[in-house]
Formats: sequence, structure tokens, C-alpha cells
Amino acid sequence: MEYLRLISEKYNSAIITSIHQPNNDILMKFDTLYVLAKGGICVYSGSPQQLNNKLGECQIICKEFQFPIEVLLKIATNGSNDKQVMELAKKTSQENQLILNRCENEGKLFPDGIPFKSKNFKLIDMWYLLLRSMINTYLCQWKLLLIQLCFYISFPLIMTQVFNSDIGTPDGCYSYNSDSNSTCLKQLEDDSVLDQNTKFHFFTSVMALFIQLTITMLTFPTIIKIYMNEHRNSES
Repeated sequence: MEYLRLISEKYNSAIITSIHQPNNDILMKFDTLYVLAKGGICVYSGSPQQLNNKLGECQIICKEFQFPIEVLLKIATNGSNDKQVMELAKKTSQENQLILNRCENEGKLFPDGIPFKSKNFKLIDMWYLLLRSMINTYLCQWKLLLIQLCFYISFPLIMTQVFNSDIGTPDGCYSYNSDSNSTCLKQLEDDSVLDQNTKFHFFTSVMALFIQLTITMLTFPTIIKIYMNEHRNSES
């Protein structure tokens, strides 16, 4: 039950759970109770903290060593013809009817469901979406950003160990004269040096682009959902 409550709070979602013999500790982890008596009649609907008060309103007194939920479940097993069950059901029905009346008076009925209104595009919305996306990125994806930073720092260091640090500097010359003792007439880059230099820049650029594209592909579905939801939310 503790894990279910954590999931409900983390993802802001409702979880409906059926439980038959809860103890008091487990019971207090619920936000709302819906207790049925034998025969399918609702005898209580509300928070567990208000259960004892509701029993008192129906002239049902719990002793000091008794838990309200245990008293209620014992009464609920008597069936729909029991006097206390009918009193509890009547009390619960009246409270639910008040909620329904309030919904009818304050709400608006849409026979075809809630209409979806598409929001008109505005440039200011792009600024809001960008801010919310940055907040989501830095708060929820900071680990991924840290991994990227470590990669961009470590990869050039690794490449400097693989390739010679003088790969951009010519280390030889070529003489046009056949005399081996003559001086060099023109300094030319060595083919192997140019080859290493080209490989270094190629692998560095390709690997950085590949990592960035991979991360973008993995995070793109999440970013699209955030943008669509925030675009609708910004309507208000």
C-alpha cells in the first residue's frame, strides 16, 4: 500500500484498490473509502478519518478497544435488511445526493463529452514552451546532461592519447635534387600525418554528432508530449 500511495502522489493519478480485511494502519493510507454491505449497498463513502464520526451520527458507538472499520465491516455482513445497515446506507445516500445536486447546479452537461478547443498559435507561447522545456530538461534530465558533458570532455582526451599530438605538423621534407647531401627545396606535409589529422577530425565530428542524434531520438517522444500538454495548459 505504501508503494501504491507513492505512485499515486508521484504521477498524480487515482488508484482504485479492493481490500477485504484492512487493519487500521493500512486503512489510514487511503484517501477515500467506499464500503459495501452484503447485497451491494454502500454504507460509507468518505475519508477514513471521518469514519468514526459517521458511525456516531448513526448512533453506532465504538468502544475504546475497537477500530471503526472493524465495527463497520461487522455490521456490513448483516445484509441489506439490517436496521443499522439501512441507516448507514440512507446517510451515505443523502450525502452523495448533495454532491450530485451541487454538480448539476454548478456544472455544465455536455452530452457529447467535453469539447476540445484548439488554441491559436502565438509567438509568446513559444517562449513559455521553451521555458517549461528547459525547466523539465534541467530538473528531470540532469543525469542525461551530465553524461553528455562527461562524454564531450573525455572523448577529446581519449583521442589525444590515440593520435600523435604532432599530427598537424610536417615532420619531413622532399628534395628535387638527386644529391642526397643537398638541402630541402620545399617543405611538404607527410601523407601519413595528413591521414591521421583527417581521421582525428572525422571521428571526433562523427561521434559527437552520433551521440547527440541518439539522445535527441530517445528524448523526442517525451518532449513532444510535454509540448502538446503545455500548449493546451497555456490556454488558461
